[in-house]
Amino acid sequence: MNQKVLNSFLDNSKFNGFHKVLLAIGFFVITFSGYELSVFGSIVPVVIKEWNISTTQVGFIGSSAMFGMMLGAILLSFLADKFGVKKLLIVSIFIFNFFIVCATFTNSGLMFGICRFMAGVGSGGATPIVISLLTEYSPKANKAKMVAFAICGNQIGGILAPLVAMNVMPQFGWKPVLWLSILPLLLIPVFIKVIPESARFLSQSNQTDKLNATLTKIDPNYQAVLETTKETITFDAEDEKNVEKVSYLKLFNKRYALGTVLITLIYICGLLTINGVNVWLPQVMNSNGYALGSSLTFSVVLNLGTLLGTVLWAIMVDKVGFRVLMPIIYSVGAISLFGMGIKANLLVLYLFVGLIGMFAFSAHSLMNTFASQYYPAEIRTTGVGFANATGRIGGMLGPIVGGMLLTANVSITMWFLVFAIPGIVAAISITLINIQTKHFKQKENVIPENTVVEK
Repeated sequence: MNQKVLNSFLDNSKFNGFHKVLLAIGFFVITFSGYELSVFGSIVPVVIKEWNISTTQVGFIGSSAMFGMMLGAILLSFLADKFGVKKLLIVSIFIFNFFIVCATFTNSGLMFGICRFMAGVGSGGATPIVISLLTEYSPKANKAKMVAFAICGNQIGGILAPLVAMNVMPQFGWKPVLWLSILPLLLIPVFIKVIPESARFLSQSNQTDKLNATLTKIDPNYQAVLETTKETITFDAEDEKNVEKVSYLKLFNKRYALGTVLITLIYICGLLTINGVNVWLPQVMNSNGYALGSSLTFSVVLNLGTLLGTVLWAIMVDKVGFRVLMPIIYSVGAISLFGMGIKANLLVLYLFVGLIGMFAFSAHSLMNTFASQYYPAEIRTTGVGFANATGRIGGMLGPIVGGMLLTANVSITMWFLVFAIPGIVAAISITLINIQTKHFKQKENVIPENTVVEK
């Protein structure tokens, strides 16, 4: 089946039960990925005392997941194109939840770090695969909203982690906090049954029966719709060949090279701040005189703010546009981070934490939507996967930098200032991307389909 016809059919389909199930699964998977990322920060104060390890060592353990996520995003995304998106998504779900459960049987920082690394491999593969599936199957009018809603799972997972920790750790210790990851493992048979394979992969691998079954779920009259679509689309024999020629090199051609570099920089800045603050926020606040319960509450407020911001900005971006909204969000997020370093009462600090989530953290969630629309359809998955993979460099550095700052006994003002600076860098970078995009649009005198629409 010609890819242009298939893509047009999927883009113009109506949102129905098929899409709702796919969205629910994507949201569920990313929720547990977010839980896996945040749960370590929730148990850090207890783990430090139990194992008698330094804050620098804890930083490296926290970063181990980021090393794994970078490897997983590159390796599993590549294998997904080769062996099927569905198979590799199931593998990803199994890997990251299995090794989180395995971490409860460790009794040293080294073994715990290895389990976190392996869990990161699975989590790193799951996120871009979910985004890819949602982007492929979502109706054109719902793509941004579906991706943004699924990414909200990160915040739900981030909220669950400290809530579970607060209610479980005082009585049962830190290990039962990780046992929640057994749930996705138990649901794998259900995932195997209901998760669809990529229509693009089924078409290219000539799995006609499976493709027909999937398209029927989207529209029982899909064959008639496809015939109508063929009559309204112009294509040539080179279309199928062009699909096969897509590679990472196209991300660095004259049109997209600067954007790719800057998007990578923004991802690095975003994840450096997110993972550094997520891992160390309870410990930083605890070290500055706040009780452990209050310190964990900061994490809950942080993720609630991120959830609110992710939903709000996803709605507003359709009206305001990325060009205006994104630099503002990153800048306000940086100011809020700096505000956390100013001595204030508890309510004011909760306000700043909520603003950090609403602006600094949710901006990164919005970047997935931005990146998926910046690149054209044939390199969308590759571009989003590359950004997610390379961005993990920041995710690795964040916990390490945070731990080193604590070891150096810097002031709380300096600690938060360091994590505020990447927000300013991201705001400048997104502005440069939009200037470059506008330049190419003016030069081409057209607005290319599937590129970021500036308003």
